[in-house]
Amino acid sequence: MPAAEYKTAVAEWNKNIGMASLTLAFLRPPPGDTFVNRLTARASAHGISHVELVFDGGLAFSIYFDRPPFLRQRSMANPGYELVSLAVSKQEYRSALQFCRSAVAEAYAFDHAGMYLSTVHPGWCAHKPSSDLGKTFCSKIIAEALQFADVEEVQALCPSSATPSRLYAAVHASQRRVCHNFRAEPQKALALTVPLRMGPII
Repeated sequence: MPAAEYKTAVAEWNKNIGMASLTLAFLRPPPGDTFVNRLTARASAHGISHVELVFDGGLAFSIYFDRPPFLRQRSMANPGYELVSLAVSKQEYRSALQFCRSAVAEAYAFDHAGMYLSTVHPGWCAHKPSSDLGKTFCSKIIAEALQFADVEEVQALCPSSATPSRLYAAVHASQRRVCHNFRAEPQKALALTVPLRMGPII
């Protein structure tokens, strides 16, 4: 089946059974990338330095070094990205997108110390949500978004210790993994029917 027809068939299947997909884009930096990215990758079990959460139409959410969280169109054409897509319910999809929009509105600072200490973080006993700290890093805020949406693959992860590599380990072998099928195109707005309260994720 040609790729275009396959994408159409998958989209129609998702529509008919009330499913959607969330894609995690994991970056393995090239040799010429920034020192921070290369150092992070070298300390990673899977050679990963960064992660983004991608919604339909190529709408990507994450946070970069020394910048606030973003939610914008991305092609994900960088060959260093490995894309892991999960088949999720529409409720999971909408909840994750709702969380991401709220996080962008909060304009959290980048948590340098949290990122570097995530590899040795003791876990839930010392966890503080991004909303309490007012700062975060890429894999932490994405783990929080997925947990807010009740995505089962990440429920055991403590966001404060969720490095990009640990997030990858949690999802890459999921039984819900599917071929990624998003296309970079304008995203239709989803109405938020209830306000999002950014409290601790239990």
